[in-house]
Parts: sequence; C-alpha cells; structure tokens
Amino acid sequence: MNLHSAPRDVPQGRRGKPGRPLGPIVEGTGPAHRAWLEPLREAIHGRGVTLDELQTRTGRDKGHISELLRAVGRYPRWVFVRTVLLALERPGLPYDTMRLRWVIAAQDIGKRTSWIKDCLHEGGARHRTATTSAPLDFRAFQQMHRPHYTSYASAFLRRGGLVEKAVDDVFTLLLMLWHDALASENPERFAWPMLRQTVLERAPKENGRPSLVEAAFDTVALDFAPDPIGQVEESMALFRAVGELAPMQRDVIVLLYLCGLEEARAADELGVSPASVRSTARHAKRNLHAALYPDTTTEEEVSGDLDH
Repeated sequence: MNLHSAPRDVPQGRRGKPGRPLGPIVEGTGPAHRAWLEPLREAIHGRGVTLDELQTRTGRDKGHISELLRAVGRYPRWVFVRTVLLALERPGLPYDTMRLRWVIAAQDIGKRTSWIKDCLHEGGARHRTATTSAPLDFRAFQQMHRPHYTSYASAFLRRGGLVEKAVDDVFTLLLMLWHDALASENPERFAWPMLRQTVLERAPKENGRPSLVEAAFDTVALDFAPDPIGQVEESMALFRAVGELAPMQRDVIVLLYLCGLEEARAADELGVSPASVRSTARHAKRNLHAALYPDTTTEEEVSGDLDH
C-alpha cells in the first residue's frame, strides 16, 4: 500500500498537497508488528494525509515518520506511534486496541518489560503504582497472584532483589493494561505471558535456554543423598533438561515441583483448566524421561526427583 496525496475530508473541495509516496512495509516485519502498523497506514491512506502533513501535525522529521510507517530500523517507542495516531484526527482506530497491539509486538520481538513499561508511561498511559491507587479488582488480582508469581520468579532468578523487581514490573505493566486484561477472555491467561517473559529475560541462560541449575542445590533429594556430589550432578542434569522444555511444559513443571502448587492452583495461575495442567505435566515428564533416562527410569521416578 502506498501513501500518496489522495483526496482528504476537507471543506470546499480542497485537496492535500502532493507528497512523496510511501514504500511498502519492509520484508521480515512480523505479524504482531503488522497488526498495528497496517491499520495505521490504512487510516492515513484513507484520510488522504501526506507525509508532509504528518510532519507538520506531529513536529517529527518526515524521514523518521516514513521509517515508522515502513517498519525500518528499530522498533518504535509508543510515544512516536501515539503521536502519529493522534495526528490523524478521528482515525477510526480504537486507541486501546492499538496500544495493546503495540505491546504484543514489542514482546514478540523480545523487548524487555521495563522498556515497554517506560514507553507506555512516557506515551501518556495512565501510570499508577500497584498499590491503593489501583482499582479494587486489580488489587484483588495482585493479592491473589503475587505470592505464586514471586515463587515462580525465584526458581529462575534466585536473588530476592531481582525477583521483587521482576514481579513489580509485571504488575506495573499489567496495571497499565488492566482494561485490556478485563476485556480479555481470561485475565490470568492474559497476565501469565508477561510474567514468563519478564522473568526469562532476566534469568541466566545456558545455550540460549533459561538455566535452572541453581535450583538443583535446593532439592530434598540432595539433603538426603548418601552421595551428595553424585546427586548434584544428577539434579543439575535434570534441571538443565527442564530448562529445555517447551515454555508451557516448563512452566507447569516449575509450578508443580519447584513452587509446590497443587494442579488446581497451578491451573488458576496459568488461566487454564486442571485437565490441561495434568496433560501438560504428563507430556513434560515423558519428554524429561526420554531425554534423561530412555531405558532405565519411569515417569514416576522423574517426578519424584523433582520434588523438593
């Protein structure tokens, strides 16, 4: 789609000045990025707004606007997207929907939660601390889930300061998007990926996977092992394998065996059914069994080694 000097909705038949055509979105732009960029381009095209006019209305450099609308260079901060969106004057695009799509795309390309949170703050999102100024339903959600979010984060981060900061960032971002969370099918399912991404982006890595090796030193098996060194090696191998599981399988194993949650409670945290947790755990243990003990151990033995 090209942006050009199409007729505008202006009185007395006036037309916008000719402007430089806008090239296509660059190849490799992901679907999450396109989910907000394409509607924005279509709104600009539909209203016949030129790059020159956008420059005048926004005060931004025309070349930078062109890069934004073609997805050239770094992922844009929300304040820039918001400025262009509001410059369209009744663009017909739901503001909250565009903001949420921007957040999803930022998460999709690996932007840190703290960066997203700061962008929303500078871009005019209502910024409240997750305390008494927050809505009552949000405060109830936070009170219910914070202990288990903290436990999950502790399995990866281990240090209290990092854990607390990660969980605080999750709830701050969630508060900014609370309206979207309530409008979603399941607020718990809406929030959980934020927690996972926030924790994993700060967790130590091993071969590109989140490392749970330090958790091996906290297992009950180690406390009672007749051969502690051998048990450490076995536990490290097991937790290394847990870190290599698919995200949901890894989350279920961590919640059940490192955080000690019952299946129903884990299901509540993830926003899924208990049956889904049982099924995911079964597949995860089968994968661990295949990776670690293909010929000698059973699913139950793998499960037992994880308890602590």
